[in-house]
Amino acid sequence: MSASSRSDAWDVAPVALLRLDGDGTVVDANQVLLDWVRRPAQGVRLADLLSVGGRIYWETHLSPLLHMQGRFDEVAVELRGPDGRLPVLMSAVVRTGVDGGRRVDVALSRATERSRYERELLAARAAADRSADQLRALQAITAALSQGVGTDGVARALADSAVTHLGATAASVWVAAEDGTLVRRGAAGHLPDGLDRRAAGPGAGDPVGAVEPHADGVVVVALGAASAPQGTLVLVAGGGQSEDPFDVGVLTAVGQQAGLALGRAALFDQKASVAHELQLALLTTHLPADDRFTVTTEYRPGVQALEVGGDWFDAFLLDDHVLAVTVGDVVGRGLHAATAMGQLRSAVRAVAAPGVGPAALLARLDRFVGQTGVGFMATLAYAEIDLTSGEVRYACAGHLPPLRFAAGGAHEFWWDGRSTPLGSGAGRTEATATLDPHDQLILYTDGLVERRDRPLLDGLEALASAGVALRETSVGALVTGLLGQARDERDDVCVLVASWTPGDPATRP
Repeated sequence: MSASSRSDAWDVAPVALLRLDGDGTVVDANQVLLDWVRRPAQGVRLADLLSVGGRIYWETHLSPLLHMQGRFDEVAVELRGPDGRLPVLMSAVVRTGVDGGRRVDVALSRATERSRYERELLAARAAADRSADQLRALQAITAALSQGVGTDGVARALADSAVTHLGATAASVWVAAEDGTLVRRGAAGHLPDGLDRRAAGPGAGDPVGAVEPHADGVVVVALGAASAPQGTLVLVAGGGQSEDPFDVGVLTAVGQQAGLALGRAALFDQKASVAHELQLALLTTHLPADDRFTVTTEYRPGVQALEVGGDWFDAFLLDDHVLAVTVGDVVGRGLHAATAMGQLRSAVRAVAAPGVGPAALLARLDRFVGQTGVGFMATLAYAEIDLTSGEVRYACAGHLPPLRFAAGGAHEFWWDGRSTPLGSGAGRTEATATLDPHDQLILYTDGLVERRDRPLLDGLEALASAGVALRETSVGALVTGLLGQARDERDDVCVLVASWTPGDPATRP
């Protein structure tokens, strides 16, 4: 090929071509490079044609790389042109001339479109990462809302999730009451004084935007429909940032999901309230005023399920001188267990009579269970207290033993008179013990002492230890203290405490 042909091919190449001598000085360049830099290039060091960053990179990395490896390919650098920086991709290879001298052939291709594409790709990736983070946050909050039980449970879950997943330093949840006012039902983090109430916004019936940012870094989110929200979520941004760090789309979706969860929670609360009222009505005990005894009871539904259950208690006079007390536990939960509980409680009263005794009463209940199918495998502790002598006849059908607290502080569990749960067909036995004046007899269900993480005997000992202070406190405080030690309060708890005082005034304190 002639020199003229080589020159034409050199100048019409689609990329900038240049040749360097051993120290990096341009000895030849085609017209494409000259058009890009718009100044003579021959005799100029290549590093001087590059931006400051490109010059440093050439001297510290690319030039040594040529000496070691003899070439590099498609390295992004920037040329200095009259209109600013021009992004290019540089490839270079070391060759040996006919005279034995070292030369470097360099090709530069424009990377403007590639740089723009890379920037767009990075921006798209960042947007995708943000969307993925937002989706994960929304999924986590939705899952937390689905696990909240009742209005208070949903409100607490929403406040905790706002701090954990939305990046708020503090959050509070306000739910509309029946009169339209907003009542705080959940909070997380430290809310500045006076800010929470002011930021709670208008009443439930007043229109507000779905998301309302405030100048002091507070954002108020309508829960439910923005035109008539069921409440508001108040978020406090951290770091003193002047701009709202929360994504409006995510907050709007959170508000809608929380509104649905609060709607379900309100229906659940209503249903649970009705069920508990019915159960408490079934448990109501009317005893005549009598100086010879006191009966105190406490019933706590399982706080996790918030369902009616099968625990029950009762106390009634068999005749003028005998007080009957009983506590039982029907297998299962929900309406079926509550219905069985009511029937079995009524059956105890129906079959109890003077002279029958605890063992015969359990035998009669076995027949009732066999005939009706109600209360199978239910447990029961039943005791008859003679109000003239303090003698106690008692029997336990698969139930935990009665606990006696003496007036002097000693205690004992009554382990006699035991047999299997109701409906099992086993023989029934009873036992006799004695209460001294002012002793306390405690009947209780397993929810008070059973825990998944400890043996039953440890639970009974905890009850005995806590019950020592029963005379100085209330039955409710006793139950609260024992449940406060529990990690899981899903089971119902029933407690009955009976105390006997002799009928003779001379023996009274």
